[in-house]
Amino acid sequence: GSGSALGPEILAATGADVEVIHADPDGININVRCGATDPASLAEAVVRAGADVGFALDGDADRLIAIDAAGHVVDGDQVLGILALDRLSRGALPGGCLVVSVLSNGGLQATVEAAGGQIVRTPVGDKYILEGMQVSGATLGGEKSGHVIILEHTTSGDGIVTALEVLRVMCARGAPLAELAAAIPMLPQQQRAVKARHKDHWEGDRVLGEAIARANARLGPGGRIIVRPSGTEPALRVMVEGEDAALVLELADSLAALAEDGLD
Repeated sequence: GSGSALGPEILAATGADVEVIHADPDGININVRCGATDPASLAEAVVRAGADVGFALDGDADRLIAIDAAGHVVDGDQVLGILALDRLSRGALPGGCLVVSVLSNGGLQATVEAAGGQIVRTPVGDKYILEGMQVSGATLGGEKSGHVIILEHTTSGDGIVTALEVLRVMCARGAPLAELAAAIPMLPQQQRAVKARHKDHWEGDRVLGEAIARANARLGPGGRIIVRPSGTEPALRVMVEGEDAALVLELADSLAALAEDGLD
């Protein structure tokens, strides 16, 4: 993608020993089995090389997904948590505020709040994140997808800038990425995309509405269910989050199946 030329040069300029993969764009292979949307091959390469960290950019390089030394994915929520905790510890997070979308993991919110910060949630989309930052005065915000905005450097998501910030925290703390990520434990969360020609009619579906109410009751106060129409395709998106991984999986599958039957 677009970061394949400059990204390696910028990272190497930090003094890091950089090994590059998937950096031969041909106009067709953008995001094909690589990058922030599919980091499996990067995880394998990190482990194979014995590297300290891996960074995957998406096609237009505005998103970053990190890989720790053991090949585990560190997603946008954990990256945001790492940067937020570092700034909170230095008194460098204005108002202690981190802006995230409604889909960001509840574990991130709990961790930031326990450290004395606060979370502002917005609708899904980077434009809403930026608007939330402007209204709240926050300088850090982003989404689980790895789209991170660091206003001290840029007014939009930039995966290379985010990678540099992660490296900065690793060096400043003298800690591997896995240790930093472990400080932001994630709640079990499942997301489903359900093809639906009538995606905007879901709120009027009584059966689905009652099923969501029952599911919320089963999850208890520590759980969340978000159902929303996709902004980019004819689909309904279902997110279920809670403390019981098996229950979260069961409810996500059942609600998705019900939505598919009712909104086809």
